[in-house]
Amino acid sequence: MVKVTNLTDKLIRRRLPTGIVLQFRPNEPVEVKSERLLKQIQDQVWCEVGSSSSQVGGGLKTGVKPAKRRGRPPKAKTVQEKVDKKLAKPKKGLKKSKKGKAK
Repeated sequence: MVKVTNLTDKLIRRRLPTGIVLQFRPNEPVEVKSERLLKQIQDQVWCEVGSSSSQVGGGLKTGVKPAKRRGRPPKAKTVQEKVDKKLAKPKKGLKKSKKGKAK
C-alpha cells in the first residue's frame, strides 16, 4: 500500500481495473494498492506519491457499542407476581359489581 496525496484544490476520481472508484480529495492522503494505478499516477503533476504504509496495530476502539448478551434476559419479579395471580384457581360463582345498585 502506498499513500497518494492530491495537491490540487479539486476532487479527482480514478477508476480501478476492478471497477472501484477512488476519490482523491484535496490535500488528503489515500492508500492505493493497485500497481497499475500507481504507474499511471506517478508521472502526473496533481499528485504526490508517498512511501508505503504498513498497519502496525488496531489501535483503541472508541465509540463502539458493547457486545450484546447471548442469553435470555431474566424476567422481572413484578411480572412473575402477575402471572402467579392469573394462574391461581378462579373463584366460582358470579362476580359482584363493585358499584352500588342503580336506583
